[in-house]
Amino acid sequence: MGSPMSSMPRHFLFLLASGRVDGNTEQLARRAAAALPPDVARTWLRLSDLPLAPFRDLRHGPEPYPDPAGHEKVLADATLAATDLVMAAPLYWYGLPASAKLYLDYWSAWMRVPGLDFKRRMAGKALWAVCALSDDDRSTADPYVGTLRLSAEYLHMRWAGVLFGSGNRPGDVMADEQALAEAGRFLL
Repeated sequence: MGSPMSSMPRHFLFLLASGRVDGNTEQLARRAAAALPPDVARTWLRLSDLPLAPFRDLRHGPEPYPDPAGHEKVLADATLAATDLVMAAPLYWYGLPASAKLYLDYWSAWMRVPGLDFKRRMAGKALWAVCALSDDDRSTADPYVGTLRLSAEYLHMRWAGVLFGSGNRPGDVMADEQALAEAGRFLL
């Protein structure tokens, strides 16, 4: 039996979570997306263009989480519409950038919004990551990878892995021949 997503046309949501526009991570993600077949839908959202309020944990309070509105609704709708989510986030202090972590915090709310059925609707989707880092030791990204992998597993998503690229200064990743070669087949 295939996953619930197997009969749907693929739709990739690229979540750009860098503090820099067109930085190394975004360049590598765009290289990976360019290898997708032309009929595969792609949506690109820059988390800094859709700022979210600080997350408030309402789980044990008297009121339910409200329906998403504003930027939160844009992100929730795009997340649920995608079959594949790509977190394009550089490694910041061994973890995800704040905008990416805040987006994931909102998943806790969306799981509890009456009628949204977020957890069931996320099952079967794939979660990917594209990450530029300046350390040659990829184990420094273990907390980053663990956050995304465990989040995917919790929602019964498929953890599809990470495309790493080396880069510190803008454009450095374009000299990482191994990452560029891997980008050409990563999302396929």
